[in-house]
Amino acid sequence: MKVLFVCPFVPWPLVNGGKIRTFHLLRTASAEAEIHLRMIAEPEPTPGAAEALAPWCKSLGFFPRSRPGRIERWKLPKLARWFHSRALLAAVHADLARGGFRLVHLDELLLARIVPPERSVPVVQHHHKLDTVLYGSLAQNSTVANVATLSRRFDLWKLRRLEAESARRYRHHLLCSQGDADTLRTRYGALDCAVVPSGFDPQSFQPEPSLGAREPERLMFLGSMDYGPNVEAVRHFVGAILPRIQRERPAARLEIVGADPLPEVRALAGTSVQLSGRVERVQPYLQRASALVVPLLIGGGTRLKIVEALALGTPVVSTTIGAQGLGLEHGRHLFLADGEAEFAAATLRILADPLEAARMGERGRLHVHEHFRWDVLGRELVDYWERVAFSGALSPSR
Repeated sequence: MKVLFVCPFVPWPLVNGGKIRTFHLLRTASAEAEIHLRMIAEPEPTPGAAEALAPWCKSLGFFPRSRPGRIERWKLPKLARWFHSRALLAAVHADLARGGFRLVHLDELLLARIVPPERSVPVVQHHHKLDTVLYGSLAQNSTVANVATLSRRFDLWKLRRLEAESARRYRHHLLCSQGDADTLRTRYGALDCAVVPSGFDPQSFQPEPSLGAREPERLMFLGSMDYGPNVEAVRHFVGAILPRIQRERPAARLEIVGADPLPEVRALAGTSVQLSGRVERVQPYLQRASALVVPLLIGGGTRLKIVEALALGTPVVSTTIGAQGLGLEHGRHLFLADGEAEFAAATLRILADPLEAARMGERGRLHVHEHFRWDVLGRELVDYWERVAFSGALSPSR
């Protein structure tokens, strides 16, 4: 099956959840589909991207960003303004005019308008997260009543319009969690939604015996540190939860691993908080930690951090929203805790009883190795592509 895969970013290097998810879905799906990848180039050169992607794609196209015109700047949400490329638009139209594709995969909501309405090929709209839910939560959590807040609300209104337009144009939508799929269907009716969660590569997530035992007081947070929900999560943990833990475990400390920390994250560094920034491989950090903490207050995203931690048997404490959509059981695969006192207590249970924590981590490891390997998930994606492509439905506007 020949697939035109359109992406608003270059899925290399693997420095954030979105790039990791797209790269591995491309890699594993390419075993059974002929993929032609069209991308918006990064502002800076991306060394090694073509070499990393070429083995999995029949053809590659990198296209520069464009500055939107005055009317476009007014009409487009901020995300779509940033990932705007007239060259990509022209290339996609030319690809479709030449024909031969059985399906178009749009890798983010902001690409919803890139396919011409008069198409002869079905489209799958991929949502790494529901942007309207994420940015709606961010707007509600904003405490600054100023012009910037009004601007964010106007931007959210434009995102909602774009989401509604995508639902009118396309019947087929791919999501990371059942909760997101349910939200989309509740909003727009009888959409055909498939759920393919994010996963891990079992070849890369093998324990390294040379690293030895877990460090008994080391807690870890993992995630891109220029991403709003992650920033709020670590600030909340350091300010409200870590002090509760240290009343009983004074030596407990947090290691924050993630690229591009914002100034408010860098300001947290100190005796009890270590900032490691971007690392080449997260596996050694996960293997050393006594627990991964996921104190997310706002949903959205790929939730790769939990799957990757459990792939190495690392015990996890998460808020309910942080682990949403993974089908993990509290007390069996991880601890779920939402209040500050509850989150601290769950973390202290892990630190106080490392043997029981290891048993829980092992149950989590077995679960994700069964359900969240990229080879399994890539096959699920191709199954959905084939069902859409060979159903004869063009997902017309409704």
